[in-house]
Amino acid sequence: MSEVIQRIPFSPEELKVIDEYDNFIPNAPKKKALNTPITPKENMELFIKGEKPLWMPSFYEIKMFDPRVLPDNVARALVADGEGPCRPDSVFQKDIFGVEWEFIPKANGSMVRPGAPFLEDINDWEKKIVFPDLSKLDWEGSVEKNKEYLNDRRAVYMAVFTGIFERLISFVDMTEALLALIDDEQKDAVHGLFDRLADFYDELFSYLAKYFHPTYLWFHDDWGSQKAPLFSLATVREMILPYLRRIVDSAHKYGMGFELHSCGKNEMLVPAMIEAGCDMWAGQPMNDKEKLYKEYGKDIKLGIEAPSIAQDATDAEIREVSKRFFDIYPENTYIYMTHDYDPRLYPVMYEESRKRYCG
Repeated sequence: MSEVIQRIPFSPEELKVIDEYDNFIPNAPKKKALNTPITPKENMELFIKGEKPLWMPSFYEIKMFDPRVLPDNVARALVADGEGPCRPDSVFQKDIFGVEWEFIPKANGSMVRPGAPFLEDINDWEKKIVFPDLSKLDWEGSVEKNKEYLNDRRAVYMAVFTGIFERLISFVDMTEALLALIDDEQKDAVHGLFDRLADFYDELFSYLAKYFHPTYLWFHDDWGSQKAPLFSLATVREMILPYLRRIVDSAHKYGMGFELHSCGKNEMLVPAMIEAGCDMWAGQPMNDKEKLYKEYGKDIKLGIEAPSIAQDATDAEIREVSKRFFDIYPENTYIYMTHDYDPRLYPVMYEESRKRYCG
């Protein structure tokens, strides 16, 4: 993107609504598409590359793509593609490794049923775990079925729903996975499995890049509980970081950005995310975003929840809320997904960031 384009000043004509976007939340109202000087996708690409975008990117401007060609998406009941609604055909669905996930209708999601682990002993992983042949998936057919879905002005992200620690959990259950990270009799096996998984994700990313060209990947690997991380920074550096770094490098090698989606109170583990080269991490609201931004805001792009506004807020009050937000988070952040993002706020925050970024 040329410097001339990056210096385009804001024009009120940009607030004209030119289209509507489908909402990633089922049955939610559509979202307004503004008359932006470059597409939201191009703006997000600038942001991920470390160049100055024209405005602060927003999850409002991003499209989720999780095609059913990948068994993991079906097993996790998290399909988002152009083939229509998708829910498991039965209560149990197998992921790409053959692990069985149970669909919980009340939660509208799936989990591995605890107490019946796929693998009894992590030291036996090479005997039991069969890595899939990704070439056998119908990539070409999926591309054809999703041409219209992917023809969009927004940035497209693809979720990888089961990262390396979550994959370990899916094989042996949570308690055993946590023990395996610190038990000297199991560490070598974990290293071997994670090393092989890093190769697997590299191959998977090559297919995602070749056939779908997503702007970035949303790599799920939950590391925390509601109150604290599940393990120490030292454990992450020893057991996870070497392989996460390779996985991030793979995404970058194929021209895709990398967001680590890691739930829990993981403030203490942010240094490892930075050391791995992750482009972005949002984290949940229980993390102190202001403190994190002050400490790490130059080293990793942080997702910040959009501020709340009262139902009876005036235009002046909405603008004041927006200004306070950008006073705290002036750059290198993006407005993260919030289910209650008030649609009145989006054009105001767009305008405010445009003026601050480009005049």
